[in-house]
Amino acid sequence: MRKFRNFASDERGATAILFAFSLVALLGFGAMAVDVGSFFYEKRRLQTANDLAALAAASDIPRAQAAAQASVTQNGFQNGNIRAIQPGVYTPDPAKAAEDRFVSGPAATANAVRIDMRMTTPLLLGRALAASTTTKPEPGTKVAPIQASLDTGEVPIGSSAIAYQDAQASFAIGSRLVKLEGGLLNGLLSSLLGGGVSLSVMDYEALIKARVDLFDFSKHLATRLNLTAASYDDVLKANARLGDVLSAIVDASRDNDARSGTATAALGKLASVAASGLPVDLSQLVSFGPAGDRPASGPKPLAASVSALDIVSAVAQIANGKRQIDVGLALNLPGIAAINLKLGIGERPVGSPMVRVGRTGSSVHTAQTRLLLTVDLIGSGAASLVRLPVYLELAAATAKLNAVQCSPGDVSTSRVTLGVRPALVDAWIGQVSMTEFNNFSTAPNPPAATLVNVAGLAKVSARAHVTMTNLADTPVTFSYAEILRGDKKTTSTQDFVATLLGRLVGDLELRVEALGLGIGLPGLDGLVSGIVGKAVTPLDQLLNGVLGTLGIGLGQADSWVTGVRCGGAVLVR
Repeated sequence: MRKFRNFASDERGATAILFAFSLVALLGFGAMAVDVGSFFYEKRRLQTANDLAALAAASDIPRAQAAAQASVTQNGFQNGNIRAIQPGVYTPDPAKAAEDRFVSGPAATANAVRIDMRMTTPLLLGRALAASTTTKPEPGTKVAPIQASLDTGEVPIGSSAIAYQDAQASFAIGSRLVKLEGGLLNGLLSSLLGGGVSLSVMDYEALIKARVDLFDFSKHLATRLNLTAASYDDVLKANARLGDVLSAIVDASRDNDARSGTATAALGKLASVAASGLPVDLSQLVSFGPAGDRPASGPKPLAASVSALDIVSAVAQIANGKRQIDVGLALNLPGIAAINLKLGIGERPVGSPMVRVGRTGSSVHTAQTRLLLTVDLIGSGAASLVRLPVYLELAAATAKLNAVQCSPGDVSTSRVTLGVRPALVDAWIGQVSMTEFNNFSTAPNPPAATLVNVAGLAKVSARAHVTMTNLADTPVTFSYAEILRGDKKTTSTQDFVATLLGRLVGDLELRVEALGLGIGLPGLDGLVSGIVGKAVTPLDQLLNGVLGTLGIGLGQADSWVTGVRCGGAVLVR
């Protein structure tokens, strides 16, 4: 017992024992520091190689496999480290969750590539520590990944990267003029511009053919507004007036095509008669998107041109804001004595111009528009004059940039696809009050309108309502040749099976009411119905001309692509 007590009280060698126990902990912490640092280094090296491979593959999607493998090899990895190469469509939509923005698909329609890579890295100090502290599992026993890594001495590391083509396109939505009516165009532009416009049909034909590049236009406008070192976006934000804007359009037309002397002269006439002091919100005309921060004095990023008549019509509508326009149309149409047009132009949806330079997902819209045509029809007998009020409300038509397919080094193979949805058309024959007409926040629901009033004998009233809509986008694809020519393509509503007025007249509900002496004039409703039916064709021509001048198709939307740029790739994840 005495020897045991002496041994227990003897403190010699205690340091060695404590050191032996603490050495295990020190080795553990050392292994953690060395191995974790090694893991992060290898993870970063793998991710960098993965990012570069994704960028290479997205830059050349038709040959994505070869491009990715070449990039991986150049960065010190093997092709076996690539687990998957997936082409697909990436939509940069903030409303979607990040993981939902990429959808795998065929390479023919892809604009992005996702690459997954995998490697293993050895344990250093941790392997020696694991060998001394672990036991071998029984056969058939499931082993956790961490335990398996300790057993094999290697840790798996994975990475993923998505890159998509930084292709851009400039595109627009509006309508083309199929038939030119000089008097109609002059009357509408006179009201929109605030001056007396008197151009010939030849002038308008030249304006349709002439092209105005919007980057050139911005450069000239910056000069007129004395803006120095301004970007394209700075020009759009400037306090621009109608006179300066039209003059800059004249300058840009002259630069773009020296042969368009007729168009330039016609633009000069429009600029000289316009109410020059009207403010113009240019953000409703164009958005330069990714090119907006470039200096207006520098080279153009890509082509973005529209016809001279399109840009003048759009600028005139923007300058008028929400003011109502009254136009008396002196047109020689059969069966029509007089026509009065009231036009109300709303604002485009916030942040949506007529022309946009952008990437996939960008969109453009037309402006909400209201028309009230009051037409005096020449009749006979008791219905010698029939007054027909036709109200139209057109919501915004939309074109969205769905895809840009590009091949590196060969822009001539480019293809641009838009998703186009024509405007909802709401049409009435009814008595719309001016209060309802000017209130863009609610849609009118007018009562029946009086078409004929035979004093003291009878009154004929009528009401009709039809709508045309297309609830889905229609894909419209443009080849590079079509882009160079500035071709416009028309998208129609799927239920547009008859003319609008034909459908309205077909749904017309006539009511004859006896007055005074109680004589209802039998057959009066049939007489009025026949007079209205005969006027359908000339009124259709009139509506198409009016809406075409405003850049709107009735149940239709015209879209076109004005330029495309096939850039490199952008890493998005």
